Amino acid sequence: MATGNLVRYDDTWHIMDDASGAPENSEVSLCRIDARPSEYAPESQPCAGPKAWWSKSWIPFDYRVVEVPAGDLLNPECDALVFGHLEPGSPERAEAMASPQRRLVVIDEKVHELYGDRVRSYFTTRGVAHELLVLDTVEENKSIELTLEIIKKLKKFNVDRR
Repeated sequence: MATGNLVRYDDTWHIMDDASGAPENSEVSLCRIDARPSEYAPESQPCAGPKAWWSKSWIPFDYRVVEVPAGDLLNPECDALVFGHLEPGSPERAEAMASPQRRLVVIDEKVHELYGDRVRSYFTTRGVAHELLVLDTVEENKSIELTLEIIKKLKKFNVDRR
């Protein structure tokens, strides 16, 4: 499983445990990826299945990413969209699981067209208070005004910033 610093060569970022073996003229980042099997991986293939990882950078902006088996993300039995950003077994996850949850889902028009009903059903079935903010996010529409629209909706929805 890939764990190590990010190294850019051939126009792609790669994870290298030992960056000293990177090709000449590659860019070695101080950022790390520490991957391991996802808690959502099937027990029959934990190392070959979905992964979870922390991205750690020098600027304080750490986040957790988890993969789930294909087709499971919008299955209400999978809690990845509600708690996947929290470490399994952590006090933060236990506290979150004991508290009512709210989500503002910012979703592209095309994604909404394809999956909007399933997204709503997922959060409704899990008892999560939610709203969908559907946006036309083609490149030409990305602007400070669109960013401000999202921020206004976050404020109106009263999203907890922690």
